[in-house]
Amino acid sequence: MSGGLRLRVFGFPTRIQWSFLVVITLLGWTPGVTAPRLAMWVVLAAVSIMGHELGHAFAARRLGAEPTIDLYGFGGITRWQPPAEPSRLQMIGVSLAGPGAGMALGLLVAAGVIVAGGTGSGDARFFVLAALWINLGWGLVNLLPVLPLDGGHVMTELIPGDRPTRTRRAAIVSIVTGGIAALALVVVGFVFGALIFGWTVAENFSTLRATSRERRRQHDLEEGAAILDRIARRKPGSLDEAVALVERMRPDELPFRIAAIETAAAAGEVGEIRALLDVPGPTPPGLWALVLVAETGGIEGLEEMVAIYRREPTVFHARWLTIAMHRARRMAELAAVIATPGVAPEADVVANAAELAAGLGHADVAAALGPR
Repeated sequence: MSGGLRLRVFGFPTRIQWSFLVVITLLGWTPGVTAPRLAMWVVLAAVSIMGHELGHAFAARRLGAEPTIDLYGFGGITRWQPPAEPSRLQMIGVSLAGPGAGMALGLLVAAGVIVAGGTGSGDARFFVLAALWINLGWGLVNLLPVLPLDGGHVMTELIPGDRPTRTRRAAIVSIVTGGIAALALVVVGFVFGALIFGWTVAENFSTLRATSRERRRQHDLEEGAAILDRIARRKPGSLDEAVALVERMRPDELPFRIAAIETAAAAGEVGEIRALLDVPGPTPPGLWALVLVAETGGIEGLEEMVAIYRREPTVFHARWLTIAMHRARRMAELAAVIATPGVAPEADVVANAAELAAGLGHADVAAALGPR
């Protein structure tokens, strides 16, 4: 942790950023407020929010985590990572522990009011009402099903489906609920609160866009795996499918483009392989050399591929060199090229080439490369 006030609270590394003190001071600043009451508000808010975060931290510690607490801006956050994947019920327990601790503080104050026979007057009344609002009022608001509030995290764990599905559905609910809350607060004149909920809506729109992109990416990966299988089996039209997927995935298509060219070259499916190079975007020179070897059976491109590998003995260049030697029917030379004097490939480079050689049916070449 860096910046702000750093300390340990019940053994938890804690940082109190200056933005936290500024925001809670602004929240307590009302026309006519006295300096003692403003100071009282700041202390109450800081203690109450710290109590909230300690609730999360103690619950997380019980799961074997080593939580850290950060108070900043509009509130605080407790970061934790348990040694084992927590269950949904455990996640809900940690989420509820924060508002639970805050509400317990609020109920203690309420009990004191009952015992004392009232809130009193003047500064004492201000203290009691502020403590009740911060711990009970904010606690109830925090349980709304809106991410990133604790109620939103509880909702996420209760929603059916895998993690990406739950995150997407929770973001949709958060947008609707947060939007309604923001409009309601505008109507009652609490503009600051409306801005906070407006921020949650914007954050959840960002989450929704990110999950949509991830869903499309996952779909593309699954489709890409099926296309690579069809290329390897030399199914008609498979390279056209690969080109279409590459065009749709731009500019994040390079890994699939490489995999498609490798698969096509190794299988001898070179009919439209050059079309994969023609899609706009960066193309490593080694791929051009590999395609040329695949198209000409090694008459052209092989010397260039060897030179590229010797200049940069990387995993990719070793893979492309192995496929190029396979297509040129010169696999017997691979081990000698890999071990060229002056070339010092890393162990994973040689291991990758050996694994690929074995996969292409050259167990003797793989054995000749051997462990290094």
